[in-house]
Amino acid sequence: MTSWRGPDARSSSGYTGHLRIQPALNQAERDHLRAVADSGGTLRGTPTGRGDSDVPFARLAWEACSSGCCLTWNPHLEESRMMLPTLQFLVDHLLRRGAKAEGRVGFGAFTFDHVLDGAVMGQSVLDPEMRLVEVAGNAASERVLPRGCDANEVDAPLRTAGRTRRGSLPKNVIEFRPRRA
Repeated sequence: MTSWRGPDARSSSGYTGHLRIQPALNQAERDHLRAVADSGGTLRGTPTGRGDSDVPFARLAWEACSSGCCLTWNPHLEESRMMLPTLQFLVDHLLRRGAKAEGRVGFGAFTFDHVLDGAVMGQSVLDPEMRLVEVAGNAASERVLPRGCDANEVDAPLRTAGRTRRGSLPKNVIEFRPRRA
């Protein structure tokens, strides 16, 4: 299952990929994740995040599918630079054996036996770095992918009075002083 997520195909933000969860999240776990995301609050305001300076000051943007077998990233809720820290919060506080919420009031229906595997790649408008978050056996890592050259960029010495080696300049470009004037 691969999904493209973002406002539209022309946008500079988008995400692809998913993280598999074994065993799948139960209804109480899915409801809790949705409630945290819908609250609009940060992870530091959650029951296990209060007073913990290691918890990221970020909103939860990981969303579980309807059957609870995978997570995807919602770019409308948080910036891509927060994919890894919020994923680590989920694993350490709510999903794995020995998670911080284990044994706490209000988390009795949680199983704390989940293992995540997969990868999500994406970038957002405010964080233009392309990020790849990979997780295997609950161990997550992130790589910031190198930026490529701008395909529309033309070497300055090749420009001449409104024309480039590739043709005319776009209508929205004003050339104030041609290179060879």
